[in-house]
Amino acid sequence: MGLGTCWLAFGCLVPNLLAGAEVVATTTRTTTTTNGRVYSHSAQRAERLLRRAPAKLRHRAAAFPSAQRSAFRFGALRLSPVDFGADPTGQQDSTAALHAAVQHCINQSVLSPNGVFPGSEDNWGPVRDAGGCTVDLEGGEYLISQPIVVPEFLANMGLGFGSLVANAKSFPPESFLIVVGTSGSCNFPQGSCNMDLNFPELFLDGSHVASGMQINNVMGTTIGPGGYFLNFSSYGVQINKGHEVMMDQCWLGETNFDFVYAKHGSVPNSTAIQINGNDHYILNTVVFSSKIGLEVNGAADYVTGVHVWFPFNQALAFKDSMAFHVNGNQNRFNGCYIDGGRVVFEQSALSYNTWTNGFECCAEVDAPHGVFLRGDAIGPGLEIFSNIFAGGSIIHEPSSPGKLPTVVESRITDNSFSSAWRSSQATQSMSQVLAVSWKFDFCTELVFAQISRVSVSLQSEAGFPRHAVRPPQNCTVQIETDMPVTGTMTVHVDSSQPHPKAQPQHTGPVYTV
Repeated sequence: MGLGTCWLAFGCLVPNLLAGAEVVATTTRTTTTTNGRVYSHSAQRAERLLRRAPAKLRHRAAAFPSAQRSAFRFGALRLSPVDFGADPTGQQDSTAALHAAVQHCINQSVLSPNGVFPGSEDNWGPVRDAGGCTVDLEGGEYLISQPIVVPEFLANMGLGFGSLVANAKSFPPESFLIVVGTSGSCNFPQGSCNMDLNFPELFLDGSHVASGMQINNVMGTTIGPGGYFLNFSSYGVQINKGHEVMMDQCWLGETNFDFVYAKHGSVPNSTAIQINGNDHYILNTVVFSSKIGLEVNGAADYVTGVHVWFPFNQALAFKDSMAFHVNGNQNRFNGCYIDGGRVVFEQSALSYNTWTNGFECCAEVDAPHGVFLRGDAIGPGLEIFSNIFAGGSIIHEPSSPGKLPTVVESRITDNSFSSAWRSSQATQSMSQVLAVSWKFDFCTELVFAQISRVSVSLQSEAGFPRHAVRPPQNCTVQIETDMPVTGTMTVHVDSSQPHPKAQPQHTGPVYTV
């Protein structure tokens, strides 16, 4: 942004800043903190900003009548926990001070012109407006022995720019360092009782007794950009219901990235990120140590640029470890990185999900890895395409050995493999001399050992032979001609049936010859 553009944008804020200065100049408001320090919401900061503005913007601000000005924007605070008695060195417990700082933000709603977050709610609310109040940790490290709770029906608030550490001796086991809202509550339309909450640049240390953040029933909440969540006991971040949580540029591990589980006789226990809701976004995030990297149990969630790995790429040594675990459908995964682990789709996740532009590599344990499809009903709408597998593959696991799945309108194609090539579609060509029988075996190429559709092309050196496709046997196709043929036959097969609504006249496999 150029200087001129910056001042142009600043000019929109000047009237409000000057308004705050005028109001406070006539009515001084002060706050006494728990440690006896006193600060006032004076006009000094606004005046400093105004002095830096070009003269024409200062004149423009002065032209606004005082009746149009409000102290509310100017009263949007950046609170330091130190002003409430917190210890930024992490030596003394700062729980009470942080609770007081959060409560001060909650009380900002009394300064709002309306007292509530702008907008209309039908038969629910009101939502208190904290006026943009931010608890600024100022790069400090704060030891806490209870969760920091942002209550239900609060909006327009932030907390970040520092570290919270669970007291390993006194923090309630399996609780979260930060909790927004109330799990299982907010039974209102859209299920969102908190809005516009922001948690930038946070370091959370669970000390192996606490989880990181639990976000309940929100709309419009951000985690990051910037976050490092370490030593969590069960969850790094858990998102329950609500809509549009956006997590960006965060790193998570239940241990450090160089922790050797075998050396300590331990196993991974935690889920780094768990989504139990719809319409959430996980962007540009790295998980470097966890039993499950990202678990998606909702629908319409979007995941992009997420890299999941494990100390020394030993994740496959633990049978229940998963880089990505997907149970919900109608989700999109774009550009994600499976680094020495596995992705598991199961239950309703076997339909209406997209996994594309991903990368898989670097397993250091000799065990099957890549993308696993667990279940007997595949599709409709499962799409896995344009991915790179540098060692792993796409593997179907039926509910019982040898059981063939039902595959409907699904596409697993256009992926590249360094070994163990697998697809839902395959093409082979065969050249013969004076042949009347042509047998094709696709068992080493198909994810599912079955063929639902067959297309055939025959190039004959002479004559006009006719050919017939016999019903496929598992993953093999037999084609016969009515006369000896010298030529080349090309066969394309697809394991997936058309969607019943697209082909209502067919009840079984479709053969296109």
